[in-house]
Amino acid sequence: MGPAEVVAVEPEAPGEAARSSMEKVASEKLRLIVCFLGVFVCYFYYGILQESITRGKYGEQQESFTFAKSLVFVQCIINAIFSKLVIQLFENPSPERTPRWLYAVCSMSYLGAMVSSNSALQYVNYPTQVLGKSCKPIPVMILGVLIGRKRYPLTKYMCVLLIVLGVALFMYKPKKGLGDADDHIFGFGETLLLVSLTLDGLTGVAQDHMRANFQTGSNQMMLNINVWSSLFLGIDDTIVGMNREVTWKVQVKAG
Repeated sequence: MGPAEVVAVEPEAPGEAARSSMEKVASEKLRLIVCFLGVFVCYFYYGILQESITRGKYGEQQESFTFAKSLVFVQCIINAIFSKLVIQLFENPSPERTPRWLYAVCSMSYLGAMVSSNSALQYVNYPTQVLGKSCKPIPVMILGVLIGRKRYPLTKYMCVLLIVLGVALFMYKPKKGLGDADDHIFGFGETLLLVSLTLDGLTGVAQDHMRANFQTGSNQMMLNINVWSSLFLGIDDTIVGMNREVTWKVQVKAG
């Protein structure tokens, strides 16, 4: 038997490893900046459009906007198309393990939260709605503990406490006198925001369950929930439209 051959492995140059690490960090920083600007700009413009639609007056009689479900229907269709494009262009295909019924149940709470939130804009201004929705971590954590049996670190509880204090300080209005009868603290619009927050909490619990048990991706979740939501709203709009048509024909014949 001949002598064993020794194969020399050339170690990676320290300069190349450091350069690769720096490039990766720079790429992550650039991605963070792009995502931050994308969220900020899109959400800012979305708020302007949403408030102008829901609080605008239409027609000769200056009627208020009352088609919150139709607005959410359009949003769900666009969300589904966008998430489908992202999956096709930037993600590798993976088998779907999440049960469809779970998507359907989650879409119901998701729909209720969106419709309640959009309907609230008929009674409160957009900054108030955004302020109310900023409390979303509160019901998500409460329902996560009560239903999902989750445990959160102390820092998250402190963050939620700071959110509550911030909202309370912003909403606080010192009494100017006994004649301020129109100044209210909690009305129908705020009730709708509370319903929306509660449903957001249920949606968060369902999404956490999907991620923990079926490893559902965020884009896959967005696609399926919005597809189910579009289906439910399409059925609802069809039924409501048929009822309105029947009611209009009855009124015409009666007249």
